[in-house]
Amino acid sequence: MYQKDNIPVPWIDMTKRFKISQESMEQALAEDDARLQKKIEQSIRVTQLADQSYNEEHGRCDWDSVVRDMDIPLVECLRLFDPLLSTVSARSLPNITDWSADDLSTLKSFVSEHFSAVTADVWPLAGVYMNVEQKDCSMAHSMCSFPQMSAVLHEAITQHRNANMEWKDIFEKYPIFSRIGGLRNAYYQFKEFDDSKPKAILIEWTDEEIRRIQELVQTYYKPGNKREVLIQAQKAFPDISQESILGKIKQITSKVPDITSDDIDRVKKLVYAYGKDWARIGQEINDTPRRAERIWTQHREQQKAPQTWSEDELNTLRRCIHDGVEMTEASRLIGTKTRDAHKIAGMLMMLLG
Repeated sequence: MYQKDNIPVPWIDMTKRFKISQESMEQALAEDDARLQKKIEQSIRVTQLADQSYNEEHGRCDWDSVVRDMDIPLVECLRLFDPLLSTVSARSLPNITDWSADDLSTLKSFVSEHFSAVTADVWPLAGVYMNVEQKDCSMAHSMCSFPQMSAVLHEAITQHRNANMEWKDIFEKYPIFSRIGGLRNAYYQFKEFDDSKPKAILIEWTDEEIRRIQELVQTYYKPGNKREVLIQAQKAFPDISQESILGKIKQITSKVPDITSDDIDRVKKLVYAYGKDWARIGQEINDTPRRAERIWTQHREQQKAPQTWSEDELNTLRRCIHDGVEMTEASRLIGTKTRDAHKIAGMLMMLLG
């Protein structure tokens, strides 16, 4: 019986699915385990080197030295880095004014030198390289690629101007625009909001009306389709505008229900059956493809989450080290229900160190 994420899969099903013999399947899995072991060891080593090279003044690691020591490409090193084993915490730079000119220059150079196209896959690696949360890297690069004045930047420039700072110095501090004139024009033309636009009329919904529209949502709403709910709600509330009704429906349906362990178990089984076909899985669980993928993502994140080791588990690991037990057997003794092989290998390395 083969175990996949603690779900038993009979060998006969595996051999039928992949159309190879059980012996060949076992050999392929053994080779895969060996590759995983090598990758785990590399990941631990990369993380240790990155931590050792951390430069407090710049707030990031010296990845050039890590690449030299590992003798593998930079992007591969970044993929191997494990933040769960690292002692370095990523910086939070949510506003463009939080970024130094050096950080912005380094980020732009990294992206342009290592990626031919800017996709969502870039930002986890950029986050590791810059030691900055990936969403902040995405924001900063977007601001540099498509410069625009924001309320935060406008306020910062106003403070600098009130302190008699020259435009040349402000431009060097925030090198977002391609020229000083562009920065200055964007500053003077900026408006945080437009008073000329008519304000939307806010509807005060009574408790009874809210309960009624919630009942309609429960009865007629289908994931991704609000049309039938809207039709029925308009019949129930003829004196309320369609815009207000639709806004309330969106507010109700946007409240995503909590993901339960049953949700995760159902999606796991469907992923192993159909792969990551979110449209099909969404139909199977009577939900949207997006929520099906969100359930799977939460499952994977839970697997990566750091967990506290009990004294019994640590004693078992120490016995494994003393007896020379290999990682795979140590994983079996500990039990992989809550411990994946990566975390067990990391703890073994720490105990050996």
